Amino acid sequence: MSAIKSYFKEIINTIQWDDIIAFDNHPFAYRVIDDLYKKNIKISVISYSTDIIRYVSKYTDFNIIIPNGIVNSANHHIIGEDVKQTFAKYQIRYYFVTATHMNEEKLYQDNMTIAHIQSALNERAEQILLMNRPEIISLDLQHNYSEIGCF
Repeated sequence: MSAIKSYFKEIINTIQWDDIIAFDNHPFAYRVIDDLYKKNIKISVISYSTDIIRYVSKYTDFNIIIPNGIVNSANHHIIGEDVKQTFAKYQIRYYFVTATHMNEEKLYQDNMTIAHIQSALNERAEQILLMNRPEIISLDLQHNYSEIGCF
């Protein structure tokens, strides 16, 4: 088993009944959700991804915290200031995050709307866990990246 798989398995084993776990939309998120469901650990899921919300509602009996906001059906996201306000009300144990870019230990998103939501989740999370391998960037580039947190 790879070191990354072992690490995530250890994390999954620390998740307890009624923990609030946040997920971005990524294939690994579905694996974590399935593993927790098979272990009969009932959690509360919070996400701005309508795909994650739909999956959790269809295949698990987990609690779902659905944020107020506007559904962007093209991108399968719930967006808007109300989303951040909803997330601010909860203490999140783990946030399984995706980022488009990385510089040293800082994570960045090139979609500013999503970056603001991810920042709000990051602020409320005890720990963030990166699910993907973002592109390494130099901050000397003339591109608008929004920082979403540290890894």
